[in-house]
Amino acid sequence: MEKQQFSVGDSSGETKKSECTEEKFVWPWVGLVANIQTEVDKTGRRVGRSGSTFRDELIEKGFDPTRVQPIWNFKGHSGFALVEFTRDIKGFENAMNFERSYKSDGHGKKDWEKGVHLRDDKPYGWVAREEDYNRGGIVGKNVKKKRDLKTLSQLQEEEERKMVQLVESMSQSIEMKIISKQELEHKVDETSRVLESVELHNYQLNETYKQEEVEKMHTNLQGLYQQILAGHDKSMSDLETEREKLENRARQIYINEAEMEKSRLEIEMNQKAMMEQNEANMEAMKLAEKHQASSSLKEKEKLHEKIMEMEAKLNETQELELEIEKLKGSTNVMKHMAGSDGDGELMEKMVKTQMELEARETALHDKIMAVTQKERMANDEYQEARKEMIQFWKENEDLVSGEEIRVKTMGHLDTKPFLLAVKKKLRCSEARAGLKAMELCSFWEGQVGNVHWHPFKVDESDGIAKLVVDKNDLKLVKLKSDYGEELYNEVVRAKVEIVEYNPSGGYVVSEMWNLEKNRKATMEEGTDVMLKMRKKLVAMKNKRKRR
Repeated sequence: MEKQQFSVGDSSGETKKSECTEEKFVWPWVGLVANIQTEVDKTGRRVGRSGSTFRDELIEKGFDPTRVQPIWNFKGHSGFALVEFTRDIKGFENAMNFERSYKSDGHGKKDWEKGVHLRDDKPYGWVAREEDYNRGGIVGKNVKKKRDLKTLSQLQEEEERKMVQLVESMSQSIEMKIISKQELEHKVDETSRVLESVELHNYQLNETYKQEEVEKMHTNLQGLYQQILAGHDKSMSDLETEREKLENRARQIYINEAEMEKSRLEIEMNQKAMMEQNEANMEAMKLAEKHQASSSLKEKEKLHEKIMEMEAKLNETQELELEIEKLKGSTNVMKHMAGSDGDGELMEKMVKTQMELEARETALHDKIMAVTQKERMANDEYQEARKEMIQFWKENEDLVSGEEIRVKTMGHLDTKPFLLAVKKKLRCSEARAGLKAMELCSFWEGQVGNVHWHPFKVDESDGIAKLVVDKNDLKLVKLKSDYGEELYNEVVRAKVEIVEYNPSGGYVVSEMWNLEKNRKATMEEGTDVMLKMRKKLVAMKNKRKRR
């Protein structure tokens, strides 16, 4: 087997051999990337390129890292990242090529250590060594995690020791297999001799008892034949008895058939009379159902509650519908009961009146539909104006900072309860508590926005169906148990807001909010504040002119 040879060379390929000054590398091999550009997001947390994106870039350059892990602190992305390589000689070669690439570009470790004023915006990279391992802060802590310091000679010795152990283990295994093979061959020989002896013994037994077995089989066949004959005779006797019983039963059935035919005729006559009676009843029921169906049409007409100016016309329409339905019912009854003389003129008047009422109903319905369409258009314009007002509030936060009407992000989690809960539970440093609180807050932001998580149930205890928080939800129960009531209430509040204001999207939305009354602000309240701001701006402008 080929032994792995580790060597470190400079850009000209020379090998460093000094034993006393042999440098120690962090093992498993890991590279450090510094000066990764970051930015602050909306939540105030620093973010930068993801580890997978950075890894793909390094793979394209031919360095083949297994993983790139950004280093995070309580403020977010620290600007550093760990680049992990495979543990073998190939991984070491890739790590050194990675370092040489940055060094040749003027972005190695020494370039990084020259100072902030001599750096540019590009990342700096090198292979982690003893100095990086003993480094303080979050970077040194992440470098030490599950890693150790080793020289190349130590790794060489370990590889050689493992190789010797592997050779010894394989030699012992081969010897054991040879011994096992010899034992198996011996057992096969013994088994073959036993089988030959058994075969000879079986042949002798077969020859000895062959004649006796044939005679015994002949005797058994004779006995079986006699049993079959006896069974056949018994079966024939039983069949004859059953045949006689069936004949007697058939005669009895023939006698009863006449009486059955007579009963059948009587039943048919009764059924015919019942059918005639049912047909008469069905006619009457159809008329009643038709009258009932037509009278229920008024319940299917529902208009929007916001059209205040159409209430009088709606009442008039309902009265007309009721009058029409009553007239229709009376008409159907009269058609069913009227004769051919005096009722003809009455029927004609009733039909004419019905047609007039239906025409009035159609005209009123068209007017209501037109007003409803206008109301929908007005509502769309109202929503658009509300969105523009929210955008104005966001762009002029300095002007509205002291007002009661502000923009609130519905479904957004406040980080303060998370920090307090983590401090109370872990009793750790401020920095560690801040980092843990940010991780916990980020996790629950994902849960609040998850449309598939629905910790609610329908409560009908007071006769009205309403949606309430399911206190037995496993996630909420665990959250309350681990971090307390205050953090539990914060998560429930955010989830309730998401369900109320954006149930389908699952992401936070902005809404104008009355802080004093703790409710959604009206357009009138927002307009009053905007007018107040306008007066304030005009006053400031006039004051500047006077100066």
